[in-house]
Amino acid sequence: MKSNFNIKLYVLLPLTLIVSAILWFLPLECFGIEGLTELQQRTMAVFAFAALMWLFEIIAPWATSVTTIVILLFAVSDKGFVSPDDGVAVGYREILSSFADPVIMLFLGGFVLAICANKVGIDKYLARTMLRVFGTRPHFILLGLLLVNGVFSMFMSNTATAAMMLAFLAPMLAKMPEQGNGRVALALAIPIAANIGGLGTPIGTPPNAIAL
Repeated sequence: MKSNFNIKLYVLLPLTLIVSAILWFLPLECFGIEGLTELQQRTMAVFAFAALMWLFEIIAPWATSVTTIVILLFAVSDKGFVSPDDGVAVGYREILSSFADPVIMLFLGGFVLAICANKVGIDKYLARTMLRVFGTRPHFILLGLLLVNGVFSMFMSNTATAAMMLAFLAPMLAKMPEQGNGRVALALAIPIAANIGGLGTPIGTPPNAIAL
């Protein structure tokens, strides 16, 4: 008989809540940090809650992220339901702006573009069509792979592009002889081209937008 006991629900979730509650309600003197405020204590408690929820994967990671935003708005903002006793609070607009920063929106746009292209299959169709132009000679195939992968990485996540191209070329790599450098060259061309192409646009890779 299959047991219905859910360790995440009945063990890990209560453990997470207990740890967070201890950090929330523990007297400030117990932390041994000079000048620690109630606002900082609550922030540490929310941080511990989010970290444990992500670590144990009790709920979906995105759900934990949204829950963390709501808790911060209620607990540490100047419009929250539970304002700190010392009267120091963070403006709710400031809290929300950190999650709706233009860089984050840029990341989301790039991720959505990659997901849509993968869902409708246009990524593989374009890759197959563009590679056909370079013929069947190994050197031209390698050149085509570098160019196509680099172009795709400019408008999609370079990690997603590398994974897509690797899956696309897996049957081809399996048919190639083990002797020689052909398989190695094609396999190495995928991450190299993805990294180079990812430097071309702000959405190619997250560090680009952060640097900008």
